[in-house]
Amino acid sequence: MLSRFSSPQVSVTLSQDIYFVHALEGAFPSQDPVVHGTCLIKLPTRKAIRRVKVIFEGLCDATGGAGWPYETSSVLCKSLEHDLRGEYFEAGNHAFSFTFIIPSSTPASQRSIYGRTRYYVKALVDFDGMLSNSVLSPPVALWVSANPSPPGEIPFPTDLSFQHFSSELGPVGVGISSPHLTVAALCNIRLSLLGPPQPVTIVSVVGTITQTFEVHYKDGSVARPKPTVFKMKKVDHRASPSLTVPIHNPATCSVLPGPVDAIPGQDMQPLPDKLSFRPVSDCCAIHPDVDVPDPSPLVRLAAGQEFHHSRICRVPTDDYVRPSTLEGSPKTVIRVAHKLSVEVRYRKDGDTEDMILTMGKPVVITSCCCLVDSLTLPAYRADKPCETVVQPLEARCACNMSLKECLDRDGVLLQRAGILDPPSSEARFLGVGRDDKSPAYSSEGTDYVSSVPFQRRGTSDSGFQDGGT
Repeated sequence: MLSRFSSPQVSVTLSQDIYFVHALEGAFPSQDPVVHGTCLIKLPTRKAIRRVKVIFEGLCDATGGAGWPYETSSVLCKSLEHDLRGEYFEAGNHAFSFTFIIPSSTPASQRSIYGRTRYYVKALVDFDGMLSNSVLSPPVALWVSANPSPPGEIPFPTDLSFQHFSSELGPVGVGISSPHLTVAALCNIRLSLLGPPQPVTIVSVVGTITQTFEVHYKDGSVARPKPTVFKMKKVDHRASPSLTVPIHNPATCSVLPGPVDAIPGQDMQPLPDKLSFRPVSDCCAIHPDVDVPDPSPLVRLAAGQEFHHSRICRVPTDDYVRPSTLEGSPKTVIRVAHKLSVEVRYRKDGDTEDMILTMGKPVVITSCCCLVDSLTLPAYRADKPCETVVQPLEARCACNMSLKECLDRDGVLLQRAGILDPPSSEARFLGVGRDDKSPAYSSEGTDYVSSVPFQRRGTSDSGFQDGGT
């Protein structure tokens, strides 16, 4: 009886909630991803359906900041319509499959303080009858991510090198390497000084990311807010002084320890109470690893003394660093560009002010969703039945990966980038010009170890800014 007064329901389910596009410059053929989904109609009673319409739309809300207007524009709009001409459907569940092609030039999804670009799919069902109204499903969001590599491939490795001659530091070389330069990824930063002409103190070496936004309006005006600089945190931990098994310390913990047999995992009988016995308690938690800070100052160098420094840093998460905008998507309203730099802060003997040497280059930082398990193609089959999509596939993000997972994935390549060769008279300039070696770090600072061959994918370039603070 209640079913007679129930309303029809419409829902949309997608096969996956993230899709990767590879934008191309020029009129070249591209492999456009396809959105697969199912429109499910739940009818409590027999109904006549006039049409079923599925809408795939992308909207962008953007503002250039203070003094700039707030504007909403459409970046993508597609629809599919199935004209049923009043066909009757019995009470129950009825599923309709649909597909949409996402052009490779589609702007990537975006969320930032300057606006957002969002995509969603919704379904509209029009019933045939004077007392029957249309039913609209809740919108289902999906994420469009840009991948600079061809479809099915992970982002290429990044290997940059910069050379500069400073009057205070002498020949300076900087190397930046990353197996996959994505948001929340790891990268190796190397600094090599062949010998300053005068005694100097290296205060700090920091990797920075300069993020620049551009907001393009419909009338052609472009807002360029002030760039933001993020420091990359050094990845260096050491074990906590706490023991593996928590031990109750009456001096720091006021919770009374319980009997040993009440603690999970303890099969042995309780030991007799002795003055030298410290009972085990579950009240004192194990402390995590602690960060290892850099010494302050980092090092003091005499005239002509060589110095080599290397560190592994991690790019901030997508709450701070957004993926770079790729060329080939002209409809992108909110565009992001990045510059990866190494900042060397130093002080000459007798001076009270620190000098800063910054060397960097524009780079492309890929989305944190471009992981191996997300980009790898599934196994091929001779035939694939048209199955009803029940729930989307799960996708991972590099921002949710722990440091251990990142090191397990990229640790070997990062270690290869952190090894130095002994310089020779033929290759005195830091070794960065050789094709099969990478300059990096030795723990002693003056010793060198053999390098592991590392194939370079990028070309050498240099850029620097020298100033005082």
